[in-house]
Amino acid sequence: MFKFFIKKNFCDGWDNFFFLVLSNAITIVLLFGAYFALRAADSINPYLPFAAFILVSGILMVQLFAWGANAAKLADFRSPSFGVFFSALKSVWKIGFAFGAMIALSLLLARFAIAYYLTLYFRDGNVIGLVVTAGLGWFLLVSAISLQYFIPLYFLQENNGFKKCLKKSFIIFYDNVFFSIELFIYNLVIFVISCVTFMIIPGLNGIVLSSMNALRLRLYKYDWIEKMSEQDPDFEKNRDKRNEVPWDELLAEDMESLGPRKLTSFIFPWR
Repeated sequence: MFKFFIKKNFCDGWDNFFFLVLSNAITIVLLFGAYFALRAADSINPYLPFAAFILVSGILMVQLFAWGANAAKLADFRSPSFGVFFSALKSVWKIGFAFGAMIALSLLLARFAIAYYLTLYFRDGNVIGLVVTAGLGWFLLVSAISLQYFIPLYFLQENNGFKKCLKKSFIIFYDNVFFSIELFIYNLVIFVISCVTFMIIPGLNGIVLSSMNALRLRLYKYDWIEKMSEQDPDFEKNRDKRNEVPWDELLAEDMESLGPRKLTSFIFPWR
């Protein structure tokens, strides 16, 4: 399943290369704006950058959230458009800003908490400080892996508000730990490549597309579980049976839609 996900995600990005680049241009402008806003805030007051960080994080996340509407279309083999992006801005700005602000605030609190407890350990030799620091580190890591699903959950399932997206993100992580870790590593690789290309490609929007593709394919598992549970009420409780997911069967339609893609077809699409 993961191999097909990588193939599909690459094909979606390649087939919409120029649209992705143009979309990332908006993100780059916002990143530059955020940088200068933080510098300006720091020159005014040493504490003002913290508030500015929360504000610019919320604004950046609104843009990523709105692009999630196009990512959902791409993941479903449909065409993206800037009309979809600007239309989505009207409906997602609240949840997008709240999500970005929550992440920024959490990072700031974690930063000060970790600094405080590490000081307790290195200055006073208090082991509790080291334990709490380790706990916070693991919490941040699990949260980062889980929240990959937040934006996709909003677009791939109806009636998912902020609380539901947050709750389901952690549920999906705990139910698909290894897959979630693989996706996180894959997204880290995309982020490193994006840094090398100055966020031009794949960029932050490419990471949103990656998470969207991953969750869309993974949700087939839950449709299958629901179908099997209708036939056998005890099926959902049987973890061994739940883990025997027939991915070849579930992905057959998507594989057919994507078709065989050879390396030459990427370089010479007319052949």
